Amino acid sequence: MVILSKFAENLSALMMEHELNAPALAKLLDTDRTNITRYLRAERLPSYNVFVKLIEFFNVSADVLLGKIDYCDVQKFYPIKPFGTTLRHILQETNITQYRVIKDLNISQASMYFWLLNNRLPTVENIDRLADYLDVRVDYLLGRIS
Repeated sequence: MVILSKFAENLSALMMEHELNAPALAKLLDTDRTNITRYLRAERLPSYNVFVKLIEFFNVSADVLLGKIDYCDVQKFYPIKPFGTTLRHILQETNITQYRVIKDLNISQASMYFWLLNNRLPTVENIDRLADYLDVRVDYLLGRIS
């Protein structure tokens, strides 16, 4: 999976730039060191919450960290908004129904329902898929840019 290898490569570069090793970053993010090691080995993506901690800690574009774009000229990001609120806004803006998204992306109706109600958070992989499908940047989907 391309997103996994790009994420690992970009995370590694950020850690080198900030002179951090896996145990130090894990401590700063309040997560287990083995999770950071798995990200760096491209074995898995972080949870939504750890992903948010990473982009906020490094003050980096989510799209850059995922390898979707090489450079982002945004200097200051907005605080992340509740995911369901932003998703609902984008669906209205693009005139795409939640049912179309469910069908086209093969997402369960329950997942979409819980995301829109802000009861659950999507995986980073699903955020990436939604951003591609809705033709928006991940940072926009997270409410970090307008």
